[in-house]
Amino acid sequence: MKNILKILCLCCLSLLFLSAMNSCQDDNEEIEEAVLPDGQEQDSTSGNLTASIVDGLYVNWSKGDMIMLVYDGQAVRAETQESGSTSILSGTVGSSFTEDNPLYGVYPADNVVSSDRESVTITVPATQTGGGSGYDEKSVVVVARTISESLAFRTIGGGIKLNFQMSGVTKVELESVDGYALSGTAGIKWNEQSMPTVDEISNAHSIITFNAPETSGFIPSKDYYISTLPCDVYGGYRLSIYREDGWVADYFGVHQTIERASYITPNDLVENELKFEAPDAPLVEEERPELDATTTALLRQYQQNPTEENKQALLDQMGLRYDKVVARKKAKLRELERDAKTPGLVEEMQGIVDEMVENRDIRLEQQFLRLIDPRNDDDPNDAWMVLRGASAPNAYIGYAPVTNAEYADFKKDFIYDAGKGNYPVVNITIAEATAYCNWLTAQDNAHVYRLPTDEEWILGAGHMPKDVSMNSSRVESGLTAVDAYSQTTGACGGIDFWGNCWEWTSSTDSSGSYIVKGGSWDSERDDCRSEKSDVVRTGTQGYANVGFRVVRTDSN
Repeated sequence: MKNILKILCLCCLSLLFLSAMNSCQDDNEEIEEAVLPDGQEQDSTSGNLTASIVDGLYVNWSKGDMIMLVYDGQAVRAETQESGSTSILSGTVGSSFTEDNPLYGVYPADNVVSSDRESVTITVPATQTGGGSGYDEKSVVVVARTISESLAFRTIGGGIKLNFQMSGVTKVELESVDGYALSGTAGIKWNEQSMPTVDEISNAHSIITFNAPETSGFIPSKDYYISTLPCDVYGGYRLSIYREDGWVADYFGVHQTIERASYITPNDLVENELKFEAPDAPLVEEERPELDATTTALLRQYQQNPTEENKQALLDQMGLRYDKVVARKKAKLRELERDAKTPGLVEEMQGIVDEMVENRDIRLEQQFLRLIDPRNDDDPNDAWMVLRGASAPNAYIGYAPVTNAEYADFKKDFIYDAGKGNYPVVNITIAEATAYCNWLTAQDNAHVYRLPTDEEWILGAGHMPKDVSMNSSRVESGLTAVDAYSQTTGACGGIDFWGNCWEWTSSTDSSGSYIVKGGSWDSERDDCRSEKSDVVRTGTQGYANVGFRVVRTDSN
């Protein structure tokens, strides 16, 4: 009796084990490839399958192309039997296909990873080589889903089309500066329009390396295609173009999107304007790029005919150039992240990028106002700089913060350390700064002198270059002369805009505290940025690191 019970228990345990094994199988498990004997096809009541190419870089099948057929977790390699846009396949899999259990096809066959009844998972490699057709045939993946005997293959990705006129280009690296996936392992599903769409991506890469097939480089005037997953590169992409001597030039593109079955081209890549440098040269971000020919022409057009349409055309071009500067900064951010040695710099750069994106429209409007301001400096040798873009009548801003010597001319009992006459005056309250301005006004019937607003100060300073050398982060033990750091020159041509000492403005926050600008010798670099407007001080108090600069306007 005990033996019978023991046998029954073992049988029950075996059944439970088998049941548990079946229930634990992953619906998206790796496919099991069926192996057929030589010359033998798998039986199927479906008859011969046909494969047709609908879109993408592939135009026609070549006889012998290997396609992976996937059905219900099983996979069979099938060959095309003829060349052309449609071909009969040599092998089949399954017996009946339904919406709940369809047949999938993937080409190239080796790019399929796994499948379930709702999707198929494929790979797009991060390293590619341009073949005779101008693309890497292992990187252009086409897929099909059907419940019939006809497989319509559509591409799952797109990419970038290149055509170099110069010789000697041996490699191109394509990078999404936002860190979005350009290649990797992608799950593919079909939407309501029966189009393949990327569902989830793993093992993602934001950089694709595209190599020339020959050591001599890409053939001039030949089309080449870097294949990617669909990707939003509107915020920017970088092409690192390598020559056979190892030197590299960077091109940045913006305002484009890689969609399924489309290959974008760089809008304004001018080969003779590429700047090739050693590969270990640091990426230098263009802070204030000079006006190009297109922007200059649009500016002239607006000045001659200031219509809303011409204004928008100029703003659009300025926005394009602005976004390219942001793209360069994003690329620098990605480099810092990959380096993983400077988390402080990563955080600082992320803050700069975020601020530039957030305040894009404000910055563009400020730049526009500066551009269209027709004024010339009446006296280049005086202490006043044209404040381009300001709404106040004929506004000028001080060349430098008010110095100890200048303040002593106003307040005769003011005492400062010997040899520091050219240092910025500090420990001055809002009332004392205003009194100094009123003193200047009293001596000049044609002008009014006052503190700048937050916006006027930004107009004068412009954007702070990231790598500017300045008196901040305690590189000095205290204040320096206003002309000690030549790189602190603002957009207006004035000096000492960043670091050394904060500067009062007449703008206040909701609590009535006054906004100070530009940072000081003991500030972090990030706090010195022109657009930072959340640092305030109490106006009735003087501070050892806060001075002021003056704005001059016409009295009428």
